[in-house]
Amino acid sequence: MKQPLEQIMMQYLLRVAVFSLAVVVLSSCGQKSAGLQEGAVAPDQQLFETGMQYLDKSQFIKARLAFQTLVNTYPESEHTPASFLSIADSFYKEAGTTNLLQAETQYKDFIIFYPTHEIADDAQMKIAAVNVRLMREPDRDPTYAIKAERELNKFLDLHSDSELAPTAEEFLWEVQENLADGMQGVGDFYFSKDSHLASESRYREVLELYPDYSLLGTTLHRLGQSLERLGRVEEAAVYYSRLVSEYPFSEYEGAARERLILLERPVPQVDPGAAAANQAEASRRIDEGFSVLGPIRGVWQIFTGKEDPYEVARQRAEKRKQQEQAASQQTPASSGIN
Repeated sequence: MKQPLEQIMMQYLLRVAVFSLAVVVLSSCGQKSAGLQEGAVAPDQQLFETGMQYLDKSQFIKARLAFQTLVNTYPESEHTPASFLSIADSFYKEAGTTNLLQAETQYKDFIIFYPTHEIADDAQMKIAAVNVRLMREPDRDPTYAIKAERELNKFLDLHSDSELAPTAEEFLWEVQENLADGMQGVGDFYFSKDSHLASESRYREVLELYPDYSLLGTTLHRLGQSLERLGRVEEAAVYYSRLVSEYPFSEYEGAARERLILLERPVPQVDPGAAAANQAEASRRIDEGFSVLGPIRGVWQIFTGKEDPYEVARQRAEKRKQQEQAASQQTPASSGIN
């Protein structure tokens, strides 16, 4: 299959641009004699600095040309890994769905080529951040939320000791809330249509996949209702009992207790440990100040100019580091007697 003429021309122009940039940089370096210019900047370093200057000015195409020239011309340079990552960063900063997906591909390539590099955790975190940025509301296509969950889990598996890990865990909780909301919403839709086999299936899925879901008390109640309407009373009573025992703070606790009495099933005592843990999870959702994603709770709109998930993680890591340094510099007051 022949390539379209426009695509051939674009590839040709890109090669010409890369070659031209390399010629300009290398010729400027070659004009200086190494013997007379002891402090001359090496051509790979000059390419890297040029690329960073363009990147800082949001001149993304020029930045990519400089970095790609360095990668192709000086594959063994100490600046090559950072240049490889910076190409991805240029797409990430340019934003838009196409650019973000291109950034994701480049970050993944970086990890393939440099799996043990000291900034491999940055690359993996940015892969997750790409998908967090592309997440939709719970009642929309969950593709990017599912990918964000997978990439955050991968980050925590590979880089559990990274300074970005604490924020990654918080991101993961938010993403899983989004996914659980979506599943529960589908269950509610089927329940409203009296399709109780389908609603039961969705509610069970929430219970199995997201046991820490902040609205799990609601899930238990609706699962019990679905089972009861299917005539599976014994199973329904199991979930009503769990609701009463583990979610006494739920708005559905009274209804579940009433159903157990009407079904002539024992009403269990509250489990203090489980109840406290579950209430803590519920409080995370209620307390809007906790939401680490802040403005991206539910949906990230790419062009809103709101905070970048990766930058949130990096800023939090820096803040923790400063707090630890401040704590280490504090010495307890002397209590000795002269």
